[in-house]
Amino acid sequence: MSEQRKRNGERLLLQIGALAAIIGTIFQVAAGTSQSAQLGAGADAALASLAELADWVWPVIYFGFIFGALLWVGALVALASTLTAGAAWALGRLAVAAAIVGATLHTVDGSLNAGALAGLARAWEVAPEGERAALVQNGDLLLRVLDATWAGVITLFHGAPFVLAGLAVVLSRLYPAWLGWIGFIGGAGSLVIGIAMFLGLAPAGLAVPFAVVLSLFMVVLGWLMWNQARVATQGNGPMEHAA
Repeated sequence: MSEQRKRNGERLLLQIGALAAIIGTIFQVAAGTSQSAQLGAGADAALASLAELADWVWPVIYFGFIFGALLWVGALVALASTLTAGAAWALGRLAVAAAIVGATLHTVDGSLNAGALAGLARAWEVAPEGERAALVQNGDLLLRVLDATWAGVITLFHGAPFVLAGLAVVLSRLYPAWLGWIGFIGGAGSLVIGIAMFLGLAPAGLAVPFAVVLSLFMVVLGWLMWNQARVATQGNGPMEHAA
């Protein structure tokens, strides 16, 4: 009975992880593609652009980012639970730790966008012309802070965790090695771009192709974890692939 209970728990964790990987990707992609507001050059253009949106749009976009990030952390936890030996075990757990740090920064960035920046745009919209200059100064400072937090998200959420998780998958025998290399490439590219953003050498847009690669990695990983849960239900043990 205890062995069956353990197997049921493992299956449930895999199913939750699979759904978290796929649904989290949907939220991440939807939020990213919904950033239709072009903030433009300068805080005045950014505030004017955001003021044209309905009050709920910008907060919903960034809440979507936050929720998707938390789901991805859950998916990496489920992935790490399947890696039980050697370097893959260590890398999987390091990936989870790094992802928690990155998701925390993602939450800070999203909260500042959803609350502070959106609120500043609303205040700018109704302010008399003479009071807008001070709001624009505040907006310029806030946008500089958000540039820094977003560079941190690219580095510490899209970058480091997926370098580690990708290598963990490569070294495991539970998942195909090519999937691990996809995650590694997406993570390594994001890590390089994120560091370049901190140094002022790259715009945030250069990280988009690597975010697409990571989304592909998570969707395929979710599908494989769901299949692995089904195999566990049948009592045949975990599926194996050649590394």
